[in-house]
Formats: sequence, C-alpha cells, structure tokens
Amino acid sequence: MDLIETYTLRYDFGAYTSTVDTLLNKLLTNSTNYFAKQFKNNEIKNVTSEYTSMLDFISYTEEYLYANRNNPNFYNILHSLSGINSISVLPKNRRGIYGQTLNDIHAILINPELSGSKTLTSAERTRLYTAHELGHYINGSWLQSVITHINNQIRSGKIKTREDAQLFYDGFSLLDEATTQDRAEDFAYAFAGKTRPPMEYYKNRLLFDGTPYKTNFDFYGELQMPATMFGRTLRGIGSINDDSAALNALSQRALKSSFVDEIMQEYTKDGQLSNLFPEIKNMGILKNASYATFGGYDQQVLSKSKSALVGFSKLANSLRDYREPFSPRNINR
Repeated sequence: MDLIETYTLRYDFGAYTSTVDTLLNKLLTNSTNYFAKQFKNNEIKNVTSEYTSMLDFISYTEEYLYANRNNPNFYNILHSLSGINSISVLPKNRRGIYGQTLNDIHAILINPELSGSKTLTSAERTRLYTAHELGHYINGSWLQSVITHINNQIRSGKIKTREDAQLFYDGFSLLDEATTQDRAEDFAYAFAGKTRPPMEYYKNRLLFDGTPYKTNFDFYGELQMPATMFGRTLRGIGSINDDSAALNALSQRALKSSFVDEIMQEYTKDGQLSNLFPEIKNMGILKNASYATFGGYDQQVLSKSKSALVGFSKLANSLRDYREPFSPRNINR
C-alpha cells in the first residue's frame, strides 16, 4: 500500500487557495498518523480499502468547501473546519453508526462500510455523512454560545434546575442536527447530480405514540419538521410557506457564528423570551427522544415525545412571524 504524502487540490479557491491547501495537507498528515494508531490498536478491518476511504473523506472535505466557496459565510466555514485535526474511519467495532465527532481530540470518524439507499449509492451516502460531521464543526461555534446564555438565564433566575438547563441546550442541539443534516443532504445530492426526493410521511412506533411525521432526510427525519416550525418563528423565515425552503433558510443562518445570539436578540426585542424557554425545552425532549430510538438515552423520554411535540407545535405555530428579517445590533463575535 502506497502512502500519499501530499494532498493535491482539485479545485480553485481563488484568494483562499493557499489556506485550503494548507488545511487539507495538515488534515492528510494528521489523519495518516491517526490511521496508523488505529491499525496498531487493531481498529482497522481492511487496511488497504479503509486507507482509501480515509483519503476519500479528505476529498469530500475539499468538495464541501468548494460547494460553499460563494457562500457569504465561507470565512466562518473555513475557519471552523480548520479546527479539525484528523478524519478517519470508525473503529471496526463501532460501525453501527454513520459517523462521530470526537471533540476532545478534534477528530471526525466516518463509517467506511455504509450501504446505499433508494436514492444514493454507498459512496454518495458516505459523502453525505462526512458533510454531516463537518457541519457539526461549523455549528459548534454557536452551539458553544448556548452555554453562555444558559449561565446568564440561571443568574437571572429564569432557568432554575439542572434538568431545565440541559433541555435548553438539547433544544439547540436539535437545531444543530437538523440544519447540519439539511445542508449535508443538499451537498450530497448536488454532487451526485441528483434531485433530493420529495418529503413523505414516515412512522416510528417508538416516537410520538406512532404519529406519522413528514421528512425527506436520510436520517434524523423526525427532527426535520420541528426545526422547520421553529425557523418560522423567526422574521424572514415565517413568510416562507414551502417547508424545504423554510428549513434551508434556517440552515443557512446557522452558518453564522452569531446564530444563537441573533435568535435571543429577536425573541427579546419582541417580548417573547418567556415563550422561547418552553419552546426550546420541548425541542430538547424531542431531540433526546430521537437519540433514545437507537439507544444511549433514558428510554422514558420516548413516552414524553408525543406531548412534547404537541406542546411545541402549538407554541411554535402561535409564534410564527411573517415580518421582514430581523436586523440585530452589532454582536462582537
């Protein structure tokens, strides 16, 4: 097996070409070293094919950057992804999931054995979930700021318990998963030269007491409509009737590091901050119920998912805002 020592860009990034080249070559070096450690630890199933998969993940990273080269938030995207040290394959005993981000060592691990779906090949789905994990890094800049807001609300007495604080964080984590998945789906289908499938109704007997939900996500479909409904509580998105377009608008806003700060400002300005907390907390329950369907969470949250969905939907629909986009004050971020 021949090792690749230098990554050669396939695309022109204009003024950012040198920066992207440095990022991807750093990623190649660190990922090769990480892969060697995995091999030593007997975490690799087939060293030749999985080394090739690791190289593919780096290529998908370049493609993701290229797809976003004209995005007004490209600098934040590039800056966020510069924080990734390595990208490699999931250990052979953890391939029941699609991908994982290890924040403590700034690594992304992707399942190299993903099967195809009705609409995407195996390689196309692998590109999708590489983009999903990259998206978590981008959203991480604002997800971290949620902790600051939680601390402020604890000091002001608006958040009183540790459980409420955790649910508030988990509610924004739902937005992280949904916007990340939405952008990854757009990216994967665009690079495959395919059209995203239309939204359809699905049912998971564990969630929402079996109530069907509408989605065109490959995964995390149960989170798609709650994120869309929350997006419509924001000015400039509430006037969008098409579900896919409304979520896309929210997903693009989530590329800004000031995403959460602007939400807090808008709700505060409109005197709706007291409604934001129960809304986000119900979203936290929905996110945790989603996670509980594949283990790792308290299974009792599944029994709360229907009432949380009903309560969230009622509140979010009442807060739908048809006005022009909110103009935030200067945010020093």
